[in-house]
Amino acid sequence: MVSLGKNVKLTVPRSVQDRVRALFDALGATLVTPVPGIRNMDAFRMTGGGSAGFVYVPDGEALTVEQMRIAPWLELAVDDAARAAARLDELGIPRVDYHDRDHVYFAGPGGFVFRLAGT
Repeated sequence: MVSLGKNVKLTVPRSVQDRVRALFDALGATLVTPVPGIRNMDAFRMTGGGSAGFVYVPDGEALTVEQMRIAPWLELAVDDAARAAARLDELGIPRVDYHDRDHVYFAGPGGFVFRLAGT
């Protein structure tokens, strides 16, 4: 049997670093930086021991927003999805229209797509 692990790594443009940090701060993740042995990376520790790592590269080296839309999408589990969605709306994180109406989808800084799910 296989299951998804608790860690993920994404590569995004350096120009979105402050917005990535603001997004994960709003969701209550703990910023861990610098990551030992890895330059240009933030890691965000989450409840349950998982983490999301973001490697920042020059803007021209990252996938485009359009390419990120067809890359794997994430699910972020939060205590209160409606409250978390409201925080992200306040930050100006754009929503993504998707046929699943049971969850709210967002396009994070740099274009990565994620949905919010209750814990």
